[in-house]
Amino acid sequence: MVAEGRRLVEDALTGGAKVVGVLVADDAGERAAVVREEAGRRGIALEVAPRREFVTLADTDTPSGVLAVVEWRPKTVEELRLERRAAVLVLDAVQDPGNVGTMIRTAFSLGAAATIALDGTADVRSAKVLRAAMGAVFRHPVAEAAWAGFVAFAAEAAVEIWAATQEAPPADSRPRPDRVALVVGNEGAGLRAEALAAAARRLGVPMRPGAESLNAAVAAGILLDEVMRGPR
Repeated sequence: MVAEGRRLVEDALTGGAKVVGVLVADDAGERAAVVREEAGRRGIALEVAPRREFVTLADTDTPSGVLAVVEWRPKTVEELRLERRAAVLVLDAVQDPGNVGTMIRTAFSLGAAATIALDGTADVRSAKVLRAAMGAVFRHPVAEAAWAGFVAFAAEAAVEIWAATQEAPPADSRPRPDRVALVVGNEGAGLRAEALAAAARRLGVPMRPGAESLNAAVAAGILLDEVMRGPR
């Protein structure tokens, strides 16, 4: 896949990703200095292209002049290794790539053990997801799974499923189990019925009367922080 932008390419290089090659625009100058140095140190192929040619290869409207080809794939749930106490963020058909990338970045920042993208979720390999994740995919385990595969993983790994809902339920003072998976649903349709049925608990963000529903990524961050800290 293509990682575009100086910061994202630097994250790929320093995060241990398998970078196949780097391309810089001939006018990138100091913006590409660190990338050039690190690529040279690691023996990674680096090419310089005229700006007019670089622009035709870039995905953004105003490219910074640095991109890299990176070999990366999401994990399977069978490859995930959880600590005794862990929280996992699960995306159930979240379709906006910006939301998906932001959720991955948030999960990494808050210390979640992994992010799992269920069927129907935007492709975690896409350029928009990568940019929104700000390099988190190179430092944080990201997996893909169908619903049935996720349920089997949760049962095998003793992970309790919690559902993010629009309605805030009454405060729950029960202790948090050692392993929890917070499932966040589609921006418009919410969670699939199977997720609601499988959930041991439901979480929602209390909001003042008349307030519109929160952006999915914002709500996921608030609720994941709550999961990480324990019950309300």
